[in-house]
Amino acid sequence: MLLKQSNKETIYRRISPVRTLARPDEWAIYMGLRVDGRPFSLEGREFVSQVIRDMSPEIVIPKAAQMSFTVTFITRTLHWIKERGWHHLYLLPMKTGAIPFVQARIDPTIDSNEFLREHFTNVDNRLHKQNVNGVSLYIRGTNINRELQEIPVDVEVWDERDRMVEDSLEDARHRMDGSKIKKLVILSTPTVPGHGVDSDDEWHSSDQHRWEIPCPRCNRYQTLDFEESVKLGDAVSECVLECKFCHRPIKDQERIAQNALGRWVSTNLNGIKRGYHINQFNSPVQTLNDILKGWFSGQKDTKKLKSFYNNSLGLPWVAYGDQITPEIIDKCRSKGHRLGGIPDGPVFIGVDIGTFIHVKASYLNRFGHKMAWQLHIFREWDQLDNFLSKLISFNCVIDAHPEKRNARDLALKYPGKVWLGFEEDRPATEEIAVYYPAKSRTEVGKVLIDRTMAFDQVISDYLGGRIVLPADARELGEYLERKDYNGFYYHLIQMVRTEEEDTKGRVVARWRKNKNPDHWHHTEMFETIATMRRPSLEVPVSIQEAFQKSAVMA
Repeated sequence: MLLKQSNKETIYRRISPVRTLARPDEWAIYMGLRVDGRPFSLEGREFVSQVIRDMSPEIVIPKAAQMSFTVTFITRTLHWIKERGWHHLYLLPMKTGAIPFVQARIDPTIDSNEFLREHFTNVDNRLHKQNVNGVSLYIRGTNINRELQEIPVDVEVWDERDRMVEDSLEDARHRMDGSKIKKLVILSTPTVPGHGVDSDDEWHSSDQHRWEIPCPRCNRYQTLDFEESVKLGDAVSECVLECKFCHRPIKDQERIAQNALGRWVSTNLNGIKRGYHINQFNSPVQTLNDILKGWFSGQKDTKKLKSFYNNSLGLPWVAYGDQITPEIIDKCRSKGHRLGGIPDGPVFIGVDIGTFIHVKASYLNRFGHKMAWQLHIFREWDQLDNFLSKLISFNCVIDAHPEKRNARDLALKYPGKVWLGFEEDRPATEEIAVYYPAKSRTEVGKVLIDRTMAFDQVISDYLGGRIVLPADARELGEYLERKDYNGFYYHLIQMVRTEEEDTKGRVVARWRKNKNPDHWHHTEMFETIATMRRPSLEVPVSIQEAFQKSAVMA
């Protein structure tokens, strides 16, 4: 005769209290929890076991879609609330998706066990759960920052990190400031390189565990991946997954069964946080044909190819031309070009404002290509003023945000030469930039910039070789350790062009930034805008005085 759930749970505690506390997966199985309408099980998903038991302060998980990690952390969340008494924040991208998430995934899991259902007495079926001991589970979206205030917690789970509102995440992290526990899990299907879960301070700073299984023939352990494990045919049905060592085929049922013998292996021993990555080649439900359909359909449709890399391989991907890369910049280097010297015509200057003032100045050659002339990082506005005062014919666009006063002072001092640049996404406009000259001596010249079109022009210029850099361009900008280029390259490669749906339901292109610095990219953009207005011909004061003296003598 079956025991009631409450009695079973009591017996389980008496038999193995340590395992009850340390192994949320075994607790869920014994409690008979149902997740997504099915009994919680590790069969075919043995890779979950180490992850759900991991007590690391911070865990980063870039993953393929539908690999059971969301249900894993829902289960761990309920276990830790009940067994450890730790307050949790489960963070989702949008509040509108949070309520359906609770109703479809969290509440049915709680209701699947009588003891657990009785344990959560304060259940509002929405965004706040509380157990009989007053321990809370908050479910929030990152799009409403004020709802992240005043909710002190011990543990946070950020689910689908890449789709979250970046500006809210630091506030969310501070919800753990009052706790001695402080445990954070960041999981997401990656989107584009360098963003979200794939950023330098997330996956790339982790110890990068990857799931290995033994070949059913030669028994050698390996990570299954697209580049080395898959032998592509002319059609999906002709593709084969094979061992990297003995090259014998591994059938679908064999690779699923081998998960029981799998292991997590760190590939970055210098990592400062825990990281796990897995793709759908280890999925217990996806066949090889199911996985590779995305690859073949993606050969004609870049959106489908991106979906294949993101959802099937758990890797970030961007189409060529949607992100500046070091290789693209390298193609703009010229052996015969150096910074400095006498510019061959008017100078066009872009200035971006941050902690420091980033300045890039170029002139145009006879083909209209931007020839890099000088790059500076100034600490004070006086330094920028001194630089401009030595130029005769120039056009300069300065970032109008976040500091307007000093920029305005320069625009007043150099009327018609220095402009305040205001960038924003303007889907309805057809012009990259519109200049508005000052109407009086107390006003300053302004230029309104369509952000997307401007950055599109920058990458177009790089791809078309219309920007000429010195041979030592990799040495330009801030010094960076452990990279084969410095700040100029690093800043240029941070932003990515994506397609998103706006508030009116229109699919629009936008350039997404991550939290890494991108000042040189903005400087390049402002410089490009500066080239769209030619400065007026001006005779230097010294030459004017010389002419005046000669006239008097005559």
